[in-house]
Amino acid sequence: MPDLDFILMSLTLRIRDFFLPRMNVVKEVGIEPGFQVLDYGCGPGSYITSLAELVGNSGRIYALDIHPLAAQRVRNIASKKQLTNVETICSDCKTGLPDMSVDAVLLYDTFHALGDPDGVLEELHRVLKPDGILSLQ
Repeated sequence: MPDLDFILMSLTLRIRDFFLPRMNVVKEVGIEPGFQVLDYGCGPGSYITSLAELVGNSGRIYALDIHPLAAQRVRNIASKKQLTNVETICSDCKTGLPDMSVDAVLLYDTFHALGDPDGVLEELHRVLKPDGILSLQ
C-alpha cells in the first residue's frame, strides 16, 4: 500500500474510532491481565491503547503489519503513552513468535486484503495456544 493510501486509511479509522471506541470492541474478546495478544494487521494502532489497558503490565502486545508506517505509528503511540509491553513486527505473514505462545489474536479490518489468507491462518494457528482466542472482524 502506498504511503498516501496508508495515511488516508489511518485518517478514516481515526474518525471511526472517535464515534465507535475500540475498547468497546476488545472488551468482548475476553482478554485478561497477563495475556499475550497479537494484533495482526494492526494498521495505525487503533487497538493498542485499549489492549494495553486490558493486558496490564504483566501482558504483552505484538502489533504486526506489512506497512512500515504502521509499525512506526504503533511505536509512537507506545512511546507517547509509555507502554513498555508493546512490540512491533513488520511482516506480511510470519510473526517470528514461538509456537503456542499467544493467548489471543485480533484479525480486524484486514482479512479481506491478505495476499495469502491460508498462510496467515496457518501462522495464527501455529502461534495460538490450544485454548487461545482468534477474534475476526
